[in-house]
This record gives sequence, structure tokens and C-alpha cells, in this order.
Amino acid sequence: VDGNLQWQKTLGGSATDNPSSILQTPDGGYIVAGSTNSNDGDVSGNHGDADAWIVKLSAGGNIQWQKTYGSSGYDAANSIQLTADGGYVFAGLSGANDGDVTGNHGNSDYWVVKINAAGNIQWQKNFGGSNRDEANSIQQTDDGGYVVAGTIASNDGDITRFQGIYDYWIIKLNSNGNLQWQKSYGGTGYDWATNILQTKG
Repeated sequence: VDGNLQWQKTLGGSATDNPSSILQTPDGGYIVAGSTNSNDGDVSGNHGDADAWIVKLSAGGNIQWQKTYGSSGYDAANSIQLTADGGYVFAGLSGANDGDVTGNHGNSDYWVVKINAAGNIQWQKNFGGSNRDEANSIQQTDDGGYVVAGTIASNDGDITRFQGIYDYWIIKLNSNGNLQWQKSYGGTGYDWATNILQTKG
């Protein structure tokens, strides 16, 4: 309340580790999402290059579990949310078609991964085209599905409209991660979506 430091923790290994998203969990702890190039220190299970890295902390900041998710390419988690079933969903990008990743369209794709409370993958989905596409924000919607926002450079695959260079791309998924609709927004320059929220009423 008064802004005094209660605790601080460093998490990671000997390479580059980048946090992107953090939430408090119902047990008073925290869930942290980002990327890791490490495979030592606090990090284990890296699939090659950078992986998405999810860390569950206690209320005191101690690691309860950590998991790396990804492929031999560059993978990252940019946004994580709690889900109604007590698990989590994260969105970011995938860089190859091996390891935990199936369905990558080429280069990088929006990568959406549903995990349970222990961090085990329940499903994973890739959306995008043959160029660089990256999801930056995800939210579970009132119908149990998900809405995802980010940026596309592709003009093929799942993308039906592209204005030029980079566009906003919003996708709506059902509760199983299947694509219900997708829309792109922008002009001929650089357009970059960083966050999305469902409105009420």
C-alpha cells in the first residue's frame, strides 16, 4: 500500500530471458509469461532458440513450477490470462513446426496455447500466413471462447484482407481454439495492435 519493497526475485538462466505478462492468481501467487533462450538456471526443457516460458510463483515469489513451450524456432508468450476452468491461456508466436508446435503456416504465426493449472498443454493452435504474424494480447470472452489481437505481415493462409506492411489482426476463437472469425484493420503503413478487451453491454 505504501510502495515499500516487499520482495524481489530474478528468474532465468545464462542467456536472454524476457518477461511479457504477469497476473496474480486466485491462490495469491503469480503467473508470469515471456520467452527464454536459456536452458539452465531456473529454466529447463528448452526446445531450441527461444521458447515461450511460463512460471508459476507462490505469494512470496518462489517458483512452484516452470515450463518451456515451443519448437526449434523462435517462440514466445506475449500475453497470458486465467481461464474460467482454473487453467491459463497464452498467446504469442511460434517459429517452426516441431516440438510442441503443429500447424505453423511459415515464418511466425499467432500461437495460442491452452494449459491446465499445472501447466500441461490441453491444446495449441497456429493462425496466420507465410510471413511474420505475432499475437500480442488475448482475453477469454463471455461465451468461453477467446479474442486475440496482434499484427500481421501476411496476405495468405487464414488472412483474407491485408492493407500493407503490417496490419492489426483480430481473431475470435471458440472454447476449443477453433477460428470463428478474423478481421484485419489498418492502412498502407505500420499498424500494430498491442492489447484487446471485451466490452460490456
